[in-house]
Amino acid sequence: MRMVINLIVAAAAVTVASPALAASAVPGPHYTPGTIYFNKTETAELTYPAGLAAVRAVTAAPFGDIVTRHATEIMVQAGSANMVGQCVKITSAGAIGTYGGNDGDGYCQ
Repeated sequence: MRMVINLIVAAAAVTVASPALAASAVPGPHYTPGTIYFNKTETAELTYPAGLAAVRAVTAAPFGDIVTRHATEIMVQAGSANMVGQCVKITSAGAIGTYGGNDGDGYCQ
């Protein structure tokens, strides 16, 4: 049993140490002055409480607080955006919306 646990721990360490895998596993929102943009993968993650918590953990101020205060609205907007192939954006004023196309520097991929 001890050997199996060690192998699992070693595999997890390799996965975390790999920059390519670590980058794809952690949301990386796109920031412009006053607005944070999420891509389609990140938007899909925002539809779940665990994904919302992961995004909240990596967003810069004041967006982390906004994500905390407006969690339900963000999840609803993310679900709507996900259904029509769009993405979520949040302004520093607390407005939550969706975007697509070339908005947000074309980040909705």
